[in-house]
Amino acid sequence: MKVLGIDTSTAFAGVGLSVDGEISTATWWSRHNHGREVMPAVIQMLDAARIEAHELDAVAVALGPGGFSAVRVGIATGQGLVAPTNSPLIGIPTHLIQGFPHRDELDKRIVSLIPIGRRQVSYGAFTGPVTAFDEPVDIGICDIAEIDSHFDDDETIRCGEGAVETAQEETDTRPVRDPHDLLAIALARLERGYGFEGSVEPVYSRPPAITAPKRA
Repeated sequence: MKVLGIDTSTAFAGVGLSVDGEISTATWWSRHNHGREVMPAVIQMLDAARIEAHELDAVAVALGPGGFSAVRVGIATGQGLVAPTNSPLIGIPTHLIQGFPHRDELDKRIVSLIPIGRRQVSYGAFTGPVTAFDEPVDIGICDIAEIDSHFDDDETIRCGEGAVETAQEETDTRPVRDPHDLLAIALARLERGYGFEGSVEPVYSRPPAITAPKRA
């Protein structure tokens, strides 16, 4: 089975390809260039595996929350790739991608943190063990300065891009979302028949700002 994964949730972007269990990945600091960078990264990965886009059995995309435009770039790219063949498109919430590496934690609260600007983070809390089919039991927004007061106890594991030190948030630090996790979740969901339920929609931390059209 050939499955492509695309994650453009935040400034750290990633793509991954699983071909019969053999996985290749690429991650990079995209900042605001997702629209120009993600498709070349996909093409490079497919070319390296000597695979044409129409040969993909499914495409998985990160749904957010994250950057409003960034998330939509990944989803639109996935939609374009599956449209000619009507292959499954699987949407994976970004909080689940960040929490999934801690799936072996049985008695902990796993809190995924995603920076959303304005000195704030979106949080999604899971009750361990995290599975490929989980939804957060608690989700919301808090100021970066309030993270410790909200999520600082022995029963909580903080994870994800928003969990890095504040001083590193705007630097080229090591990406914290591994495309391996996106692909692992997607493959598990494919086995359950996910991806045939229709269109996928972005997950927003706050409603998108809509400007009223100007009158002529």
